[in-house]
Amino acid sequence: MTTLITKTITKICVPLVILFSISLLLAGHNNPGGGFIGGVMFASIIGLLYVVFGLEYIKTFFNPDWANWFAFGLLLSSITAFGAIFFGHNFFRSAVEFVHLPFIGEIELVSAGLFDIGVYFVVIGGLLFIFKNVGDDR
Repeated sequence: MTTLITKTITKICVPLVILFSISLLLAGHNNPGGGFIGGVMFASIIGLLYVVFGLEYIKTFFNPDWANWFAFGLLLSSITAFGAIFFGHNFFRSAVEFVHLPFIGEIELVSAGLFDIGVYFVVIGGLLFIFKNVGDDR
């Protein structure tokens, strides 16, 4: 049984850690971070929800199939890695495009970002699949 303080702090921390996780994902190409550490942060906060509120309570309103998240991430990462071959380049070659947006400025679009998003979903799906199945085992 967890305390009211633990539940309250967890409710406050969940959206903040999810935003931090997405921030790590998006900053990963040019700065420290990326899909792996962003996915670990997301999985850790969902794991904290499982621990604090209990798996059965969380399942009543949030029960995704984490294996599908894993499969989607693996598919996206694989398509990104093999996609360069279809354009006559080497395996895993990254494409870079600079786009100028009004009021924002110049933005760098990199195909490696899609790979990072795939890794993000693979890590989330894999870790939370393990957390859920270990916690569900009775």
